[in-house]
Amino acid sequence: MSVEAAMRDARAALQRGEAAKAEGMARLLLVQAPSGATYELLAATLRRQDRLEEALAASDTAVRLDPNNVTAQHGRAQVLSRLGRFAEAVAIFDALVAGGVTAAPLWLNRGVALLGLTRTAEAEAAFADGVRRWPQDAGLQNALASVRWMTGAGEAFVQDYEAEVQRHPDASTLRLGCADLLRRADLRDRAEAMLREGLAREPNNAALQGALGVVLDESDRTAEALPLLQRAVAGAPGNAAARGNLIAALLRLSRSDEALALRAPLRRAQPYNGEWIAYEGMALKQKGDPRYHELFDYDLMVQPFDLPPPAGYATIEAFNAALREALDRLHVLETHPLDQSLRGGSQTTRSLLTIDDPVIKHYVEALDAPVRAYIATMQKPNHPWSGRKTDNFKFAGSWSVKLKANGYHINHLHPEGWISSAYYVWLPEATRSGEGREGWIKFGEPRWPTPGCTIEKLVQPKEGRLVLFPSYMWHGTIPFSSGERMTAPFDIVPA
Repeated sequence: MSVEAAMRDARAALQRGEAAKAEGMARLLLVQAPSGATYELLAATLRRQDRLEEALAASDTAVRLDPNNVTAQHGRAQVLSRLGRFAEAVAIFDALVAGGVTAAPLWLNRGVALLGLTRTAEAEAAFADGVRRWPQDAGLQNALASVRWMTGAGEAFVQDYEAEVQRHPDASTLRLGCADLLRRADLRDRAEAMLREGLAREPNNAALQGALGVVLDESDRTAEALPLLQRAVAGAPGNAAARGNLIAALLRLSRSDEALALRAPLRRAQPYNGEWIAYEGMALKQKGDPRYHELFDYDLMVQPFDLPPPAGYATIEAFNAALREALDRLHVLETHPLDQSLRGGSQTTRSLLTIDDPVIKHYVEALDAPVRAYIATMQKPNHPWSGRKTDNFKFAGSWSVKLKANGYHINHLHPEGWISSAYYVWLPEATRSGEGREGWIKFGEPRWPTPGCTIEKLVQPKEGRLVLFPSYMWHGTIPFSSGERMTAPFDIVPA
């Protein structure tokens, strides 16, 4: 087989989501024909597997071997951006633009890097320019609408996206993306109308059927949603997300046996996917099956740790005051990201792990001991919580959330995590006093009301307190009436 044909096969494997297989093919190519192109192919496979330091090394070699390879330069900047080295990434993106490169992914990734630098207005301008150039690019439309939402545009945040859907009514990818943003912004009537217009043009489009089913389910019209969700699964039997949407609806209709049967192959294929574990627990709870308490032992698995002050700070209060000041500088947006759980507040635009600030670094370093103490309590063999027990772990993300009065987190879980957390930097007075349990974290209650599934445990926050729990547990917060609440959560996964 020629090198060109082998590269095509490797790219096809990557396109199918077979990143490890594509990596093996790329490494064979490196033996046969090392070049900038083959090293960039290897870097692409490593990026897909989140092996970012290895990907950067491969990208460095690709650019060294072929300095004029635009794909290699762009790929290197992508890795730098994902590593939090946004300034270096922007410099490369800017150089590519100055050199005459025009491509939608370049405009998108440059905007993402600008957002990471908290240069919000420039990021929005980059996305807007990209949308003018490539109006049918769903990634750019989504990015522009999302930034406008977070900067306070209100219901008009998606107007460019809606206009493009009207201009190209048969572009189902655009229609689905726009409707999903409307749904996440709680504008479900507009999302429903957009999806029904699409189904009038394509009655058998499984993706449109499933999306409308989700909107109806979230509008407490689950019985009406069910046939649409069933048709979506029948039309795309390999789509795990479509199956998950159907399982959630079945549970809301108390059809737990059907939900368990539909969930079984998903859990076998992805035994540690938090969504499938949560759905199994909900079904067992509905059936009164004692195995529920084996999966969800709240008293054992939800553990608070009160952090000691890091070196150089007399008290944890003094440290938290410094941490609050450092995090406040990163909160540049007006409202929540549409794909996150918070309501009535903002989230930082970049991972805390990538920020060169001594106070934030002290915070991250202080987490190691309580995480190891938590892991040491894991004693259940063959269990999705403790069956992954290892001392070799890594952070899968770390961010900060600032909630305003009446803010809260909707009930949610972290499907790809292992251990999740809440660390309390600053709390409103009502949360400190415990009155009405305002601002408390709750466990066990699903995102949408589901028969038999209610709050199982409540934990009172405390400044300097870290709460650790399995990522597959439903968790959310009770709103608070006044003041401000700042947290710095993170996720842990086995390395």
